Amino acid sequence: MICGESKRVYCPVCGARFPSQTGRGEGDEVVCPVCGQRLVLRAGADAWQGERKDELSDREIADRIEEFARLRGYFFNDMKEEILAGLLGKRRRFGDFYCPCRMLHTPEYQCPCRPTRTGDVEDQGRCHCGLFWKEDQAPTPPIPRP
Repeated sequence: MICGESKRVYCPVCGARFPSQTGRGEGDEVVCPVCGQRLVLRAGADAWQGERKDELSDREIADRIEEFARLRGYFFNDMKEEILAGLLGKRRRFGDFYCPCRMLHTPEYQCPCRPTRTGDVEDQGRCHCGLFWKEDQAPTPPIPRP
């Protein structure tokens, strides 16, 4: 049994494995520190398996992008709602929240996409589709994080 022990959690969105806090148990909610996905803990053989909370709902992607921006200190510009609508359209058409500005529909392009998670915003001031911005690079007054 892994309850109460500090074990790693697997995130099915970004593929990250991250340490859980001691004392977490089956059914507890955690946030992936890499992509911002809210996960419900399920016991695996020797690690926690994160199960997507509100899987494929409108709420899931809204929570994920808000959490990711909060974790990284990023901001949104005034196109946030249009980009969110594009993510929802990709989910309806292709089965998941793939970047609305990319043609590939593979796991590395689930929002926030791998390039964004690995430094594009830090290097270029924004992500490819313009959803996430460094505060000093936003072209319009940034929308504050909640």
